[in-house]
Amino acid sequence: MAKWFVGICLCLAIGGAWAQENDAAKANELYQARKKVDALPLYEELAKSYPNEMQYQERLADCLDAESAQLSDPVQIMAVRTRMRDAAKRAVELGDKVRYIQVMAEADPNDIPYADLAGKGAALLREGEKAYSAGDFTLAMQKYTAAAEADPQLYDARLYAGDTAYVQKDLPTAANWFARAIDVNPDRETAYRYWGDAILKLGNDPDAAKSKFIEAIVAEPYSHMSWQGVENWTARQQATLIPPKIDLPAPPQHDPKKPKNITINIDPNAKEDASAVWLSYQMERALWQNEKFAKEFPGEKTYRHSLREEDSALTTALTVARELKTPSEKLDESLRNLLELQQAGMLDCWILINAADNGIAEDYAAYRKDHRQLLHDYLARFVIHGGITPSQE
Repeated sequence: MAKWFVGICLCLAIGGAWAQENDAAKANELYQARKKVDALPLYEELAKSYPNEMQYQERLADCLDAESAQLSDPVQIMAVRTRMRDAAKRAVELGDKVRYIQVMAEADPNDIPYADLAGKGAALLREGEKAYSAGDFTLAMQKYTAAAEADPQLYDARLYAGDTAYVQKDLPTAANWFARAIDVNPDRETAYRYWGDAILKLGNDPDAAKSKFIEAIVAEPYSHMSWQGVENWTARQQATLIPPKIDLPAPPQHDPKKPKNITINIDPNAKEDASAVWLSYQMERALWQNEKFAKEFPGEKTYRHSLREEDSALTTALTVARELKTPSEKLDESLRNLLELQQAGMLDCWILINAADNGIAEDYAAYRKDHRQLLHDYLARFVIHGGITPSQE
């Protein structure tokens, strides 16, 4: 009796494992073919049966996103997008590091894509999204192309036409559409990143792909999606993504009751030369907080930490470092790195890309307007290290 019972249990277990493997294979086949709506029921069952399997939760979220594009009723869309967010949250809890899944996990279900767009171009764009999410790429391309023609400023129509061409493995057409999206808005990161992905996967040109990924960061350095492309590139190309190591002292602190009173803290463990340098840095920042900001930015009523302030404070500190004539090998690592950045003319690039707070970030757009190539070169030289070429693969 016991052997008979164990045998039945074993058969059931084997059958269950086979069924899971079969369903997972079918779901994966549909998903890889970009037929996400068709894959949705399978991933719903897989995620329900195996709630701790990260990939099932990830793909469930992605398929639900595709399903939402098929709907027109706002109530139904919000319900599906709520499930999408919850599945993405579960995937993140299980360790998912994929950027777009992390974005989904933070999404507001009430924020319906393109709900605020009107006109013929917007209607065609939504039709294109519906076709794309169903895996009908020929129809999707027709709709995206028509949307782009109907509205010359509709960035997403050009972006998704490029993505559709990429899915169809047509790199020249994809590149053309991504370039047209960038013409509409060169300060949005997505087309650069998609273009880099297309080059990397279809063109096998790591250097060209890296350049596009860097352009994505230059476009929007404070969006974590902007960094996804270059992060994937470094992982694939055996490279590293490490900005210069620079530790700045704590900023001067205001006395809330006496705004003109500012406290400067000095690291007691710092070397004597470094203490003098960083003291000059903090004193210059204190001067900006008390006087200079109001003079330099008369149109702003409230103090903020600005690019000009940080550049001025660091330049003052580096001037003191040079005057002390301390051998470079005896300077701390932060000062050595700052001196190298200054000599390269890229001190402001480091401040804006790797040391920005909310105040400094307000100065980025104006700086990018005249220094796009310099920002690109900074990232290529000081942040991305190594990488292999096709001939080395």
